[in-house]
Amino acid sequence: MATPPVLVCGLGSLGQACLRRLSRFDVPLRILDLQRPSWADPELEQRLDPHLVLGDMRLPHVLRAAGAEEARSVLLLSSRSTVNFEAALQVRLLNPQARIVARSSSQQAEFAALLEEKLPGIAVLDPVLLTAEAITAALRPSRQAALFQVEGQTYGLIEGRLDDRRHQRPLQLAAAAEPPLLVTPLALVGRGVAPGAPVPPAAGRRWLRSEWSLAAARVRGWLRRRSRLQWILAGAVLALLLAGLQLFAGPHGWRQGVFVTLALLKGEYVDAVAVFLTEQRSIGEASGWLIGGTLLYALVGTLLTSALVAVILEWLLRDRLGVRRPRPPRRDRPVVLLVEGGALADRVQRDLERERCAVVRVSEQDSGAGVPSLGLAEGLALLQQRPAAALGVLSADLLGNLHTALALQQRWPQARLAVLAASMGAAEQLGDLLGGMTVISTTDLVADAIVATAFGEVVLGVCRVRGVTLLLVRYRITADDTLCGRSVARLEHGYGLTCLALRRSRSAAAMGLPRAESIVAAGDQLTVLADLDALRRVELGRARPPAWCLRLQVIGTPDAERRFNLQQCLARWLGRQPGEVLPLLDGREHHTPRLDLDISELLAQDLHHLGVRSQVVPAAGDGATRTEA
Repeated sequence: MATPPVLVCGLGSLGQACLRRLSRFDVPLRILDLQRPSWADPELEQRLDPHLVLGDMRLPHVLRAAGAEEARSVLLLSSRSTVNFEAALQVRLLNPQARIVARSSSQQAEFAALLEEKLPGIAVLDPVLLTAEAITAALRPSRQAALFQVEGQTYGLIEGRLDDRRHQRPLQLAAAAEPPLLVTPLALVGRGVAPGAPVPPAAGRRWLRSEWSLAAARVRGWLRRRSRLQWILAGAVLALLLAGLQLFAGPHGWRQGVFVTLALLKGEYVDAVAVFLTEQRSIGEASGWLIGGTLLYALVGTLLTSALVAVILEWLLRDRLGVRRPRPPRRDRPVVLLVEGGALADRVQRDLERERCAVVRVSEQDSGAGVPSLGLAEGLALLQQRPAAALGVLSADLLGNLHTALALQQRWPQARLAVLAASMGAAEQLGDLLGGMTVISTTDLVADAIVATAFGEVVLGVCRVRGVTLLLVRYRITADDTLCGRSVARLEHGYGLTCLALRRSRSAAAMGLPRAESIVAAGDQLTVLADLDALRRVELGRARPPAWCLRLQVIGTPDAERRFNLQQCLARWLGRQPGEVLPLLDGREHHTPRLDLDISELLAQDLHHLGVRSQVVPAAGDGATRTEA
């Protein structure tokens, strides 16, 4: 039976980038565009030009000629979102089963969400939102290479040594890198995940206590951030309050002192003085201290009232009219400067501010967020006393971005620098050439996500780590799925997936960093971190074979109980019946069948506790390093 083709509509830079990636998936390709494209790759042109159909992708007869009726996936990649949406409706009428991926823009986000909800099998991807996560990762001034939110838990990619497999997971990359990257839970955000097992009820109480502790820490931090002048002013107002209680107490005691002091600090001079004037006491009998004191307090009260009115007016202008006054960044937060970017910069700013960074936006156009547009000179003036920790140059002009980036790099040579290159094919090489900056290609990031989505995966996020595009993907496991019935260790070492969370079909909670021996079953949801090569191996069912085995020897003749425990242990980890492992217990040295490294090490630990001499060694023909058990 012939394999259904994948149809790509729209052959600009993004469409051709997707075709280059799809060519490695061993699926037939069909292409459609309004006019003959300008091919960037002559080899790709030679291979696919015979399958090119010219015409409007919104017309049913053009889609039929391109093979939309029998396609397994249709990618609609025009730069105009409305064209992609109209074509998506036509494709769905022609082919109810096809997976449809439509390129969108931020302006069409609401309609895209409604379209995905009403028509299953349609995925709408916004290049701006996908690129924002990679830019945020490049600008984040912290030790985490990337952050991910999965099932209410925050995971970070951190360089270091593997200490605890229950709370850490090595990132699976095609090329081993030093130092290794570890996936580590950072903080309990929700009650849906705990490392290795569902969250127990007591975790909710611990989370509540941690929230109170966090609130107290925020209050202490707010107090520490106050300047010396602010403390002096607060002390002066407090001193005036205490002095006023004594000065204005009069014959009626402290109640009169409180009343008069508060009235004066509101700026009401005449009414406060009238309290001291009675039929027996005229103005001529009032002391100079009383008159001078009330005047001083009234002046201070007028200033306080004017400041309060100014704050209220600023709130009204900001909330009702959308007008905000640029402020210098807070001193206790790292400063990130964003140059241009529009909607992309809006998303990056929200993500960075959520991670407690101070963001300064510079743009020659209105940002649309109620903040007056700052020119570059004005933005730099706000940062005269503060060095920027990170710089993001995000306009659509590559040469303009490089010019601005190099100028800013001279001002702050230690700052992290990210430059947007919309369709630059050699972004990594350009960054290495210029040195000290990260060049991010929108086309490369989005193409990986689109190709993964075309094969049915749900892409939750994209980031760029050590020159590799990592996709956060959620699988819904079915009975005929390649991953069904395999252990987590097999998925990681065989396919190159890094398993972050596993939600069982009948469980309300998910397991964070599931154990290596956990078996994935039909109905489960599995969230993984993987590159496109790993997803390709899953799609083609080409898992790498296990590369390790266990050399073991049972010392002495075990008694009946120990023999039973050894049989159960070996049968469990090797996936055999207890009777099949009896030859391994005869006292001679044996090698187990091929195993994944995690399973080998866990089996070695159990055998060590049962008094069996064992060692994890490379399987025959492999050149891995030996690991003592």
